[in-house]
Amino acid sequence: MPEKPQKPEKPTQGQTLSLRISDALFARLERAKQLMSSKKGDSVSTSEVAKQLLESAREDRFEVADMMAKPTETLLEIRRKGEAQHILSRAEWILLSHFVQKGLEAYAERTPNPVSNESLIAVLDAFLAVYELRTERASLRDPYYMNNLPSDCRPPKAKGADDSERATSETVRRTVAETRKRLSDPAVKWDTFLAGRNLLILLEDEKLPAADAVNRALRPSFPALWRLAARGHYCLTQKSLRAKSTSQDSFYQPPIPSIKEGDFTLSFNRGESNDLYLLLSFPGPRGPMYPISGYPKITEFRAMLAALAPDSPIRRWEGGHFLGYIAASEEGKGKDYWFRAHENGITFGLSEKEWKLVQALFREAWELPEIRMAWDSLTLEYGEL
Repeated sequence: MPEKPQKPEKPTQGQTLSLRISDALFARLERAKQLMSSKKGDSVSTSEVAKQLLESAREDRFEVADMMAKPTETLLEIRRKGEAQHILSRAEWILLSHFVQKGLEAYAERTPNPVSNESLIAVLDAFLAVYELRTERASLRDPYYMNNLPSDCRPPKAKGADDSERATSETVRRTVAETRKRLSDPAVKWDTFLAGRNLLILLEDEKLPAADAVNRALRPSFPALWRLAARGHYCLTQKSLRAKSTSQDSFYQPPIPSIKEGDFTLSFNRGESNDLYLLLSFPGPRGPMYPISGYPKITEFRAMLAALAPDSPIRRWEGGHFLGYIAASEEGKGKDYWFRAHENGITFGLSEKEWKLVQALFREAWELPEIRMAWDSLTLEYGEL
């Protein structure tokens, strides 16, 4: 007898699970959702996050979510361990790379200076060093890595090949190498640089060896990664990464002498820890004195001075704290340079000669050893702003 035809099997359907969770666990999922959204560059649902966490069942994912509850304290602990060359856990590297990505993609108005090419190269080096540690050599994430690298650095696409066929471990390496090569030219700048997402995905999703191997691979890049993470932290929280000081931390620091250029004077005052306060005194016995306080404002003021150089084509510059612009002088024989603080609207105008004196004044200030030492310490707290 002919066999009775069998009914086709119904496709297996996923099971729906409904849970009542505590407020603490819900907050944990929300922090994990924030991290996952930054990786994908798009929003994800809380249910999707819960599903991925349950499927992966990796403890470090929950550990990162817990760290996100106190990011400032956690990052400060990471800095202490990193500077002492202690081993960081995989979760700590993941959290650090999350803030590195935020620093790379930070809102430009709050970070007037672009990330240095040296720091971009450090991110590429960190990625490639960990990429070589994968315990599974073939990766389904290679197309994702390629898409986050500059398109003009990718190898030519073979005729008829789709992205998955074109993206292999070798093409990823070649594209990273070409990107790195171009960044060695100081004139090369990219408006958007998404390679920080690659480092985050690599650390979170790929199968990697034990923590000591990952630490050996990433340790050379730690100083640059830290500065980018501090930048990302500031842009997200508007806070510095400064440890709470104690009475034992305080020590006498001698005053920094004022400097002069022409009739302009720049005076300095030290604040708590490494904080700096500047006072720009204008010419004349009753000339105005303009205070500039705090690392973010001082950084932006310096960026404005550099951008509005006499030989620059830029005529207008604006950041989060200051607006600067060039206008024809009333006599029509030259240029006047104006700057205004957004906070209070106070506006000053200078002739081209006076503007050059102020530029020289700030250049001279940052050649002082006392200023450089304080500035290096502040950069560790605020990052590359």
